[in-house]
Amino acid sequence: MSELKQRDYMFDTFRGLLILSIPMSHFTKMAGNQYGAMYLTGGFPEESLFGFMYITINVFVMQAFMFLSGYFSKKVDRAQETAFSTFMWPYLVFTIIYYFVRMFFMDGANLKLLTPPFALWFLFVLFFYRFFLKYMVKSNWLLPISIMLYLLAGQAEVFGNFMSLGRALSYFPFFLLGYYCSKERLAWLQGLRKRPVFLILLGVVLVGITFLLMRSDIKVGWYLLKQSVDSFPQMLWWEDTVMRILLFFIASGWIIFMVNIIPSKKSFLSFVGMNTMPIYVFHLTLRYVVEFYGIYVGVISCGVVAWFAVISLVHKKACSGLAEAAAGKKRTYDAIYGVVIILSIAGFYLMYSSGCLVPLYGLVPENIYFLYVLVYGGALLCGVSFVAPFWVKLYDLLVTGPVKGSKLATWLQK
Repeated sequence: MSELKQRDYMFDTFRGLLILSIPMSHFTKMAGNQYGAMYLTGGFPEESLFGFMYITINVFVMQAFMFLSGYFSKKVDRAQETAFSTFMWPYLVFTIIYYFVRMFFMDGANLKLLTPPFALWFLFVLFFYRFFLKYMVKSNWLLPISIMLYLLAGQAEVFGNFMSLGRALSYFPFFLLGYYCSKERLAWLQGLRKRPVFLILLGVVLVGITFLLMRSDIKVGWYLLKQSVDSFPQMLWWEDTVMRILLFFIASGWIIFMVNIIPSKKSFLSFVGMNTMPIYVFHLTLRYVVEFYGIYVGVISCGVVAWFAVISLVHKKACSGLAEAAAGKKRTYDAIYGVVIILSIAGFYLMYSSGCLVPLYGLVPENIYFLYVLVYGGALLCGVSFVAPFWVKLYDLLVTGPVKGSKLATWLQK
């Protein structure tokens, strides 16, 4: 049996669902803040679809990502060898890129490599997890120690944004759970598939917990686990500890639920799961667009992203199946594709610089149901578009282009 046939696409599909939820979470937070500021009392509307989506996503998505990352880090030597090229190098490249993005959207920005900006913390933290894993697993007490640090991270203010220590300690137990989870143990966890009543009951309980959390006094920012309880004056120290214990079981419950309901067959979502990095890093610019220009311009920007995705798919379709003898025809298609890209960039630049979008800046529809359509339609459009050849190749160019084939690349791989 070939390696392709042996692949379990459940993991890819799981990653696909998780990565599509990231832009949905960011769009939810930005649009919810704007809607609350314009039409409510100024706060994020927890008791709405926005609150349900944001809380549901953030109680388990990054924990699940870490679990899957740990599960596929069992070959500790290989994990260490690839840690720099897979995580730290992209982190460095996009930290510098997004320094200039922040300069564009804000009047000033600081380049602090040891304080990861927004979502890039994930790459930064995973580098350290995987690079030092072979040394850390020598301790028989690593998992209980990680859980104690997870609880302590909520109490000490020093565990904050610097080196993403707050998140690094808060998500490490889930990385280790994935690492220690064997194929046999995972198969045992998937035994709920044979007991649909219990599986349905688990899903109902998890959704019910989200509804309870929506009506609690916990601020949605707490679920990111990046700051200590000192940043949330309404919480007492023991409430933070109790909530972290509860969150540990909620996230574990969602992971168990998902590995039982996700099929192992190849699908579009599994393809998305094989190309998560372009979605993860590129959607951050659209997040800024939504935050600073409003949801209308954000959705238009998602349409721009989709346009480049469509023309790259058309180009790929036109070139597929061409014989070697048709090299001239392929060059023609490549030239047309290049011209269309250049004209598209020029056209979109003129559209933004002409001021025709200025009347839409900062606007959010008052009808919240229409806002839901814009937010989640735009987020999904953004997510699925970034797996198109144009964006995947752009990611590869930015990450591997500067050092590909050079002595630096060889040195970095050592």
